[in-house]
Formats: sequence, structure tokens, C-alpha cells
Amino acid sequence: MCIYILSLFWLIVHLLPLANAGLFADCDHVYHIKRGYSYLESPYLPASYPPHSSCRYKFVAPLDYEISVNCTIHLDQGYEGCSTEFFYFGHDGDIHLRDSEQFCGRGSFLRRSLFRAVVLAYVSYGSWGRFRCQLLATPQPCDCGWSINTRIVNGKEARINEYPNVVALKDITSMRLSFCVGSIISHRHILTAGHCIDHQPRAANILILAGDHNIERTEETKYSAQYSVQEIVRHPEYQANTVQNDIALLITTIDIEWSRGVGPICLPFFAAKDSSFALKYVDIVGWGTLHFAGATSDTLQKITLMVIENEPCQKAYENISTISSSQICTFDYTGNNRDSCQYDSGGPLILRQDRQFLLGLVSFGTACGADKYSVGVNTRVGFFWQWIYDHAGHSLCPVNMNLKRI
Repeated sequence: MCIYILSLFWLIVHLLPLANAGLFADCDHVYHIKRGYSYLESPYLPASYPPHSSCRYKFVAPLDYEISVNCTIHLDQGYEGCSTEFFYFGHDGDIHLRDSEQFCGRGSFLRRSLFRAVVLAYVSYGSWGRFRCQLLATPQPCDCGWSINTRIVNGKEARINEYPNVVALKDITSMRLSFCVGSIISHRHILTAGHCIDHQPRAANILILAGDHNIERTEETKYSAQYSVQEIVRHPEYQANTVQNDIALLITTIDIEWSRGVGPICLPFFAAKDSSFALKYVDIVGWGTLHFAGATSDTLQKITLMVIENEPCQKAYENISTISSSQICTFDYTGNNRDSCQYDSGGPLILRQDRQFLLGLVSFGTACGADKYSVGVNTRVGFFWQWIYDHAGHSLCPVNMNLKRI
């Protein structure tokens, strides 16, 4: 018995017709399965399915479950080999079967979903075939901080979906594309700066743009999704005049669906929450202005800065602001005037290890990189660990940090 996984070129050429929804118009199914086993058989098994037929099947497991798939296929290969009958497996639940695997011939394969959904399909161009699949839905270990790839002032454009946890906050009453940035920490919770709520205090007027890169148009990424906000929880001791306790949670109306381009960032839990993180390098990302009072960016921008201790940060802000233990400061160690800017507020300070960890939220600074070695002030997320846990703890994913790794 021999099963074939077709070459990438063959896959691209033969997947193009699958974009046509009419191919599966007469046989297109979605099944919401429970924990345990489910089965899929080709039409008329043990006889072959009808020639010139095609069917698509999407299986969706409960939230935070994964699906193991074990399929046996027996498809006519024809005289030229793999010319008429094809079977498809999509591990990320994409109904258009982009990035799917294409099989032909006969044999078995075992695969696992990336998240909670898979898509299986067959297409016949005139011959015969049959198949049988066993699906097993089991709880998926909690995960966070992944990236699809293992400008802020003087920064550079991020790669598409490089930061799946970063979202843009849009005010639906305004023409502006984004007024602040947030970070996904659970299926229902977005962490952002408290002062962002001063801009738009009504939850119903805030729209979460997830999985985006260019927020003016969404065709760059298939992971783009929008979510409404049902509740705002701002820290009760937030102080607008001193910008202390500058942190807030946005609670979405429905669960945010995980994908390779949308997912939660990890938080500095347990012992790591008390670390100063001084001399660590962090990425800051956002869609804010490219220079002070300038135009905002349509595409997600990023810079890498260094965390500094609060004492030198306080000297930089002498007679301007008092730096507290609830804040974490960054500076441009390259001397190239790099900094976050207007409308980057609430954006994450991301420590990149084997996962992405959220160390801080962009809070305030001085004139967007006006100094060569600009110093910015951010909310220290670890300081508010208990407050975050009190509001979203049941849905968070605890992951220990490797503090020895830069």
C-alpha cells in the first residue's frame, strides 16, 4: 500500500479550484464534536463514492481541545498516477484548505490539529475512491506566546502575524484606524493601558482588531478577525494626573478564536513577576504615529529597546514625573531616537524567549524619541499580577520564564 503526499507545486496548482465554494455546494458539512471519538466515512462505504463528486467536512472540538485524526484512504491512482482522485487534510480548520496537505493513492496517515478544528475533504475528477477516518478530541495543554514566525519611531515594519497577541483598538465613532494597542491574555481578556479608556470610556464603542497587520485593509492575512467589547475593567486606583496604575482589561462579548495568527501572550507569573528585567531586550509594537504629531502607521511597526532600572529612569524624568515600582522603563541603547509614540499606548513590552512574554504596557514618554537615547515609561505588568488574576485568573495559562535567557 502506498499513500502519496503531493509536492508543493502540485498542491498549489490543484488547490486553486478549491477556492470556489461551488465545488462543495452539494456536500458541505460542519460538525461540532464532543470529547472522545468521532468517525467519518466516505459516501456509500464500503462501496466507492460517486465519480465527479466532492465533499468537505469541518470538525470543531470544544474550546481548548485538539483533534487527532487517523485516516485510511483507498483512491484510484489512474494510469498516470494521482490524476483524478484527491483527499485533503487541513490542520488549522481553514475551510478554503489553504496550507492543507493533499493525499492520493492508498494507505493511512495520522495527523493532529493545530487548535480545535480540522477540515477534511475529497474531490473526484471522474474515477473512484473510499476512505474512513477516526477523530479523537482531547483537552489541549494550555499554551501562550507563540508566533507565526520563530514602525514606531525609527522602527521597522513587523513581519505579518509576527505578534499574534497584539490587537488594535478602534473607536467605532471615529474615522481613526486605531487609538490604542492591546494584548490578548485569554479567550475573553485584552490588557491595555488605563489611560486608553479616557479616549473611549464606552465598551460598546470599542472594536478589537485581532490578527491584523495592515489595519486599513485585511487581505494580507487570513487570520484577521474583529471582536466587540462588553465590559471595561480599569484599575480602581488609576490616576490620570500622575499616570499611576495605568492598566485596564477589556472583556470581549464572545471567545477569541485561537489560530496561528491570533493567540494569547504569556504573563510573568510566580517568581518572575518580581524581577526588574533590567538589561533585558524587549520588542515594542504598535500602529501609532511615526514621529511626534505625525501620521499613524497602517502596518504594525516594531522596535527593540532595553529595560533599565527605575533609578536612572527617575533621573531622566526629574521634575517631570515620579517613577514608582509599578512602572518599568525602557531606553534606546543604540542612540537612534527610537521610541514608542502617540497611539502606541497600551502596546506591549515583549520579552522574546522560546515564547513571547508581556513585561509592560506603553504608558507615556517625552516627545516620541526627541532624545537620541530616549527613555520611555511603561506599566509593569508583573506588579499587577494579582489584580489581573482576580479578574481573569481562571482562563490564564501559567508558564514559567527562563530568566537566564536573553
